[in-house]
Amino acid sequence: MAFLEVKNIGYSYSKGTPFEIVALHDCSFSVEKGEYVGVIGHTGSGKSTLMQMLNALVKPDSGTVMLDGKDINADKETARDTRFRVGLCFQYPEYQLFEETVRKDIAYGPTNMKLSAEEIEQRVQESAQIVGLPPELLDKSPFDLSGGEKRRAAIAGVMAMKPEVLILDEPAAGLDPIGRKVIMDMIEKYRLATGATVLLVSHSMETVAAVADRILVLNKGGIAMDGTVDEVFSRSDELIAMGLDVPAVTRIAVRLKEKGLPVDPCVYSVPQAVSMLLKLIGKKEGTA
Repeated sequence: MAFLEVKNIGYSYSKGTPFEIVALHDCSFSVEKGEYVGVIGHTGSGKSTLMQMLNALVKPDSGTVMLDGKDINADKETARDTRFRVGLCFQYPEYQLFEETVRKDIAYGPTNMKLSAEEIEQRVQESAQIVGLPPELLDKSPFDLSGGEKRRAAIAGVMAMKPEVLILDEPAAGLDPIGRKVIMDMIEKYRLATGATVLLVSHSMETVAAVADRILVLNKGGIAMDGTVDEVFSRSDELIAMGLDVPAVTRIAVRLKEKGLPVDPCVYSVPQAVSMLLKLIGKKEGTA
C-alpha cells in the first residue's frame, strides 16, 4: 500500500453553473514514503488544485485521496489531522506572515496542534535552524526581514509542524539563482533530517530535474506523464507540445540528434551536457 494515494479524483470550479471549469479529471497516482516528486505543468493544468486536495483544503468532487491507507476526507477530524501531517506551502508564502514576531509566526502551526510550550519552542528553534534564520531574528517583526528571510520564515512555519508530507508550490518563485539554491538546499535538509515525502511544484525544469526522484506532468487537468526524470525528459517533444519549457540543454541535445549526431537526447543538466559533448569530441578525434 502506497503512503499517499490519489484515486480517480475529479474537481470542477463553479460546478453546475454556465461558468463551470473542469480543473481535474480522473487523476490517479501514488507516492511512497520518502520520495521526492516534482510536479510540472502549464498554467491552468490543475497543479495547485491538486496540491490543495492532498492536504484536504479542497475536497474532490469524485475519487479519493488516501494517506497511510485512510481517506483524508472521511470526516472533519481526519481532514484537520491531515493538514498537520501534510504541510502545504503556497507560492509566495511570505504574504501569509501576520504575527508580531518571527517566533510567533513559526509557532502558529505547532500552537494549533496543542503542543506544550516546551515542544513548540523546540520546533521553532529546529525549523529556524533548518532554514538558516539566526536566533537574533526570531524576536523581530517578520515585516522587518528581507524578502529572502521572509520566504524562509514562512517555510519554517510549515516545517515546524513536522509534516510527513511537505508540499511546496513554486517555493523559489521570484528569487535569483543564489536564493533558489538556498531554498532547494533547505528543503533537502528537512527531507534528510525527517525522512519526509516532498512534492515540489515548479516551472523550472532544471530545478525539478536536479532534485526529484520522479516527475508528474499535468496537462489539461489530467496526469499526462508519471515516471523517472530520465523517462519524462526523454519525451521532450511531447513536453514542448504541451507548452512546457524543457531545459535548454535538452533542446540542444534534441537538435544535435536531429542533425544526425550520435547523442542521447535525454540530457537535462549542464554536467550531463558537458559529459556528452566531451564524449562526442573524443569520438570525432578518434575517427580523425
